[in-house]
Amino acid sequence: METDEQAKDRQRLERYIDREALTSVMSNTKWEKLRALMIEESARRPAWRVRCLRDTREVEPQWDGDWHYHLPEFKHIEWLEIFPIQKERKGYLLPDKVTDYFVGLLKSNSIPFSIEGESLRIWGYLRPCQAVEFV
Repeated sequence: METDEQAKDRQRLERYIDREALTSVMSNTKWEKLRALMIEESARRPAWRVRCLRDTREVEPQWDGDWHYHLPEFKHIEWLEIFPIQKERKGYLLPDKVTDYFVGLLKSNSIPFSIEGESLRIWGYLRPCQAVEFV
């Protein structure tokens, strides 16, 4: 059962999505699949950061690693980034071994994402005229 405050928040979010003409990219089913995949990958400790729709922060969000409790409700996520690179130190003279485990995992589960620098960005919503090249 939805409380009055939850109903007001849902309505505010719906109005914001309509006003900004946002296009939904991910469903709750795909978000749950992503979350389950990342929990299964807990040995690799995939770090993530999220930007919510009505965030007013000017700075980049902080990285987190807790896929169990820290994620916001999926309907609020504009994008979520995963830092997919795991570095293994080989020594002073050799370069670190760099491994990316997550591109194939996301592709094989049909989760749409783009590559943003060293991060994989899973989009919850796209803004009008936003050009995103999905992998």
